[in-house]
Amino acid sequence: MVRLPSAPLFRRFAYDRHGAVAMIFALSAVGLLGVTGLAMDFARGAKAKSALLAAADSAALAGARLVGTPAEREAAAKQVFEANLKQSDYDLSKVVMKPENIVKDGRNFGYRVSVQGELPTTLSRVLGFQELNVATFSEAIGVLTTPTEVVMALDTTYSMTGWKIATLKDAATRLIDDLRPLAYDADKLKFGIVPFGQYVNIGVSNRHKPWMNVPDDSSTTSTSCKMEKQVVSWTNCKKVWIPPVAAKPPGTCYNDGVPYSCGGSAAKAGYFQDQCEPVYGPDKEVCKTNTANQKWNGCAGSRNYPLNTRDDSYGTRIPGIMNVTCGTEILDLTTNSSQAKSRIMALNPNGETYIPAGLMWAWRMLSPQAPLENAATRSSSEPVRKFLILMTDGLNTKSPSYPAHTGSNGALSNQLLKEICQNIAKDKANAITIYSVAFDVSDVTTKNLLSTCALDTGGQFFDAKNSAEFLAAFAKIGMNIGELRLTK
Repeated sequence: MVRLPSAPLFRRFAYDRHGAVAMIFALSAVGLLGVTGLAMDFARGAKAKSALLAAADSAALAGARLVGTPAEREAAAKQVFEANLKQSDYDLSKVVMKPENIVKDGRNFGYRVSVQGELPTTLSRVLGFQELNVATFSEAIGVLTTPTEVVMALDTTYSMTGWKIATLKDAATRLIDDLRPLAYDADKLKFGIVPFGQYVNIGVSNRHKPWMNVPDDSSTTSTSCKMEKQVVSWTNCKKVWIPPVAAKPPGTCYNDGVPYSCGGSAAKAGYFQDQCEPVYGPDKEVCKTNTANQKWNGCAGSRNYPLNTRDDSYGTRIPGIMNVTCGTEILDLTTNSSQAKSRIMALNPNGETYIPAGLMWAWRMLSPQAPLENAATRSSSEPVRKFLILMTDGLNTKSPSYPAHTGSNGALSNQLLKEICQNIAKDKANAITIYSVAFDVSDVTTKNLLSTCALDTGGQFFDAKNSAEFLAAFAKIGMNIGELRLTK
């Protein structure tokens, strides 16, 4: 027989809440733990997203900076992105990076990196949330917002003939094409061209400038007369044997350091020749007219040392060199990129090498004071970025003989080049950054001079051994000049 509880016992059981309180507390604790976990995981997600954004920013900048194919830019971006992830405190193994090369007008313009993935949760799992979605993206493009001046001092000597001058024209015009789209305000970007060889052609239009010393073109005619014997007949003629002459092999001559065959002669067979004695008549006056022409073709010489290493004191004027030719005329700083490219395409290699002349005129072009005055003045309120690109394919083959450059003391020219570089580095008012490029140069001294010249101004030296490396060097210079910005 089963005994049923009495009525009071049923009533106590019906009103007893001790077990329910425990159950409610347990359920509430789970919910509270889940909500707390959500808050913690969302905070972790926000921090993880910040870490991803920093990694994406670094990757986008790395891809944008690299000069190369889309595959090479992608590899650089991924390498930087993965290196950043390894430094993260979060499990981002399920994150995927999607790179994209930004192209404008057929050229690399920037780089975009998109990132998406899942971050494993912790306490949120009690509510069924196993992962948090995280996504971000970054975009880096080149843009020129600060006034920028770029002057190219380009070696156009005889040794640049052929594939070298073709490569130079390609690289220099590409540089202009790469930079021009970055300047939304066309007036903020100027280009200047300084072709150089033994001299620099500054243009005949500068003849009467107060900083030039050039005589007027002239033509002087003179007549000289003298008495000469006149042959009226020949006598005592006879046959004379002329012995054979052996062939003479050609020798080696040099033009701008480039060797070529010269001289020599073919073998000549022996032969008989008539030889007679002259019979003279009375002397006769013979007059000759001589014309001496003096013409200036725009070629600038050097002031005496040390003024030929300094950009000042133009009360001592720059001498013009008469009766010599000196290649393509310089183009002073201009916003007209088409004009700059046309001047580059007109380059014609000829003559010997005197690098200090090209470097000095490029420096003058970037200085706002005379002799060339198209450059802007830098100030704290008006910042201007100034870049000088110096390229050559060989050592100095000429040196100053004052005012001309007809010497052959390469050591002297190297010393002058070194001093000019040092003076540019000291020119804090203009703060010029030099990029130097050695193009197929074997001379170690020249390469060391070019390297020091660039590094002392915060620039960079490129040792380009072939066309591909030369094009890459100019492309890299363009990327450095372009101000990369994170836009998104």
